[in-house]
Amino acid sequence: MKLTHTIFVFLLIFCFNSGAQDVQFTADAPSVVEMGEQFRLTFTLNARPSSFSPPELTNFYVLSGPNQSTSTSFQIINGKTSQSITITYTYYLQATTAGTFTIEPAQAVVDRKEYFSNPLSVEVVGEQKPAPSQQDQRTPSTQPQQLPAEELFVRVLTDRKSVYQGEHIIATIKIYTRLTITGFGSSEMPDFSGFWSQDIESPTQISLQRENVNGVIYNTGVIRKVLLFPQKSGEIIIDPFKLETYIRQQISTPRSIFDDFFGPSYSNVSKMLESEPVKINVKPLPADQPTTFTGAVGSMNINASIDKSGVKTNDAITLRFAVKGNGNLKLIESPKIDFPPDFDTFDPKVTTNIQNTSNGQTGNKTFEYLLIPRHAGNYRIPPVSFSYFNPEKESYQTLQTGEFRITVEKSEEDEQVNVIPGLSKEDLKILGSDILFIKADPFKLFPAGKILFGSLPFYFVYIISLLLFIIIVLIRRAHIKKRQNIELLKNRKASKVARGKLKQAYKCLKQDHKEEFFESLLKAFWGYLSDKLSIPISELSKDTAEKNLNTYISDQELIQRFLKVIDDCEMARYSPQSGTEQMDKLYTEAVKAITKMEQNLR
Repeated sequence: MKLTHTIFVFLLIFCFNSGAQDVQFTADAPSVVEMGEQFRLTFTLNARPSSFSPPELTNFYVLSGPNQSTSTSFQIINGKTSQSITITYTYYLQATTAGTFTIEPAQAVVDRKEYFSNPLSVEVVGEQKPAPSQQDQRTPSTQPQQLPAEELFVRVLTDRKSVYQGEHIIATIKIYTRLTITGFGSSEMPDFSGFWSQDIESPTQISLQRENVNGVIYNTGVIRKVLLFPQKSGEIIIDPFKLETYIRQQISTPRSIFDDFFGPSYSNVSKMLESEPVKINVKPLPADQPTTFTGAVGSMNINASIDKSGVKTNDAITLRFAVKGNGNLKLIESPKIDFPPDFDTFDPKVTTNIQNTSNGQTGNKTFEYLLIPRHAGNYRIPPVSFSYFNPEKESYQTLQTGEFRITVEKSEEDEQVNVIPGLSKEDLKILGSDILFIKADPFKLFPAGKILFGSLPFYFVYIISLLLFIIIVLIRRAHIKKRQNIELLKNRKASKVARGKLKQAYKCLKQDHKEEFFESLLKAFWGYLSDKLSIPISELSKDTAEKNLNTYISDQELIQRFLKVIDDCEMARYSPQSGTEQMDKLYTEAVKAITKMEQNLR
């Protein structure tokens, strides 16, 4: 029995080692803290080390550490077992001196190999006053205090304020807060008039990071990143960004003996934020533009190739011209190429492989030309020139490809094919197969037959068609009637279905499953509207819902209350600050709204 256990343990260790991952050693700490603040420094290793050597922490006061914790997990997939281990060394530090300090890498030895963590830079700013919402403000009032503008604001930041026409700008919309945000309401994005804009992919949820702004630490989050290409010169103004936020704030009340027992009271305060407009100075492009310049701005390279240099007449040749680099690639037009007159050419097929990143628009754009030589001979495609404006060098750059020489031999079909110059190039056709020549050889003629109109088969087909038409009409009517019955049944069961979804949401609320809770609430509301208004969910929106509800009920307050629950639910679903208290409040409001709506829509 002991031998069996030993073999089993040995096999497990062998399988775990076979699924081992590469060693990763990382360090993490806040990028900015205030003087006197306590913070955490962690070193994480995904392997068990034989030794660990921390860096010198002379610039900070060590409150505790290193505190070691270990977590292990393994999984079996398709008979293959893998193990993962995570070892964390945690230090609790206190910043004692203002300045910017570097925490050097830590060292760990795993399987006789040395590994080093990443260095960290920590900025320590002077001591700050706490945010008003965090101060003990106890005035004899039951209303929330006025929110100072410097504690919560939004900005539209650009990496540059002066660029050339067509040169990209990175616009970042950020929120800055020293308060507790519980959710977001309506928002109004700038229309970026005067720019061609492309969104830069960013996380759907806002992740707050600490940032030093003029000596004050804020929690900041990126709402949106946009790549802008100015399309005209002069001064262009980026309109303000507007955002409604909800702040959790303590309500100041007179002190009583019950305050310590029940705790302080809080309220969600709504505040509309608006950024300052941003002015961008757009310089015009220099006037000495090359003839081959078509508006490309950036840093680019070109490449051209053909798939074959020796063909027969009527064989297809593909010429590819590619532009790659960084700039306004999507706006680049096809280059002018002088093809031989004996070649049939077609509009190029354009393919793009472009990414919008914080470094600009990068990738490539390819133009693929299809060429059909119609005569035998030796032909030359001259070099292709491409010009672009380089903002860093502040000058135009002209690139040129090599020339292409193509040898065309006469095909066997050419002996039977006549070429008609000036043929339309809309469709690719092989001449000789779509043109019929006059036949000189004798051939037989056959009678075309009798006229169908007025004959017995004609009346037979006419009667059959009429009967089929009548049958289709009857089937269609039956289908419409059946569909009406289904819609009536959905209408009657709408409240029951919605209650089922609300019951499911209540279970998620008790289990603190945030994502499932909001999803069940939204399904209850949208499903109720779809069944009651007989509108497919795919065609349902807040506008169509409001328009149709107005035709059934006249209580505008109820309609807005019902739709507001949907807005609050959608906003809270993506809010990182949503808690059980807000979920419970939303659930209560949802039950009341559906109950009231059911009473008015019967």
